[in-house]
Amino acid sequence: MLGISLIERGESYYNDIIPIVLNDLVDKNIAVENDGALCIFGSEDDPPLICRKSDGGFNYASTDLAAIWQRVTKLNAQWVIYVTDVGQGKHFEAVFDAAEKAGWLTLDDEKQSVRVDHVGFGLVLDENGKRFRTRSGDTVPLKALLHEAQTRCLKTLQARGTNLAADDIEEAARIMGMAAIKYSDLQNNRLTNYTFSYDRMLDMKGNTAVYLLYTHARVSSILSRSEDKVGSNNF
Repeated sequence: MLGISLIERGESYYNDIIPIVLNDLVDKNIAVENDGALCIFGSEDDPPLICRKSDGGFNYASTDLAAIWQRVTKLNAQWVIYVTDVGQGKHFEAVFDAAEKAGWLTLDDEKQSVRVDHVGFGLVLDENGKRFRTRSGDTVPLKALLHEAQTRCLKTLQARGTNLAADDIEEAARIMGMAAIKYSDLQNNRLTNYTFSYDRMLDMKGNTAVYLLYTHARVSSILSRSEDKVGSNNF
């Protein structure tokens, strides 16, 4: 819908790699057993990064360590950017530190290192101040947000009345809906939480994409009429 293509790899993609990566960390004395769990210790003030649970199971850290190893050694990535909420900042600091200690971030010529960054963002909240989720408690997919915004724009356009053809109305609703979602997200500070509200982002007044599109359309109409009058010497 946004014209973006992705290569999606879920956590299960890295399952076969995890034992190899953890064995490498153990061989290099970076990961050590502690109370039955495999841990990577950083500074005294920070909790250890547990990369294998005491029952032998793998976890979020196991996958992230395998993923960064695979991206650097197999995909030859030179810059890896992790985009998650700001609350995971400490976790990724620990993952990056372990990768650096293991030598995974050092390129073959040893003159340059792979760059890794965590780009954090604030949480999206509902109007009750809680995480924005579906009624069942699941994360709301972006595609669902875009579809809902377009549907609401279409109903608004149809209610206002227009001489446009049905296909043109749907295209206008698509543009307005996507613009509303993008603008609502981009106008907020990346690091702070913000409240998601369809009514606010689709408002015809105020600092919204819909208002900007409406204003642009009015200005374009005025300019078009003025050009016609200039051309006919009646301006």
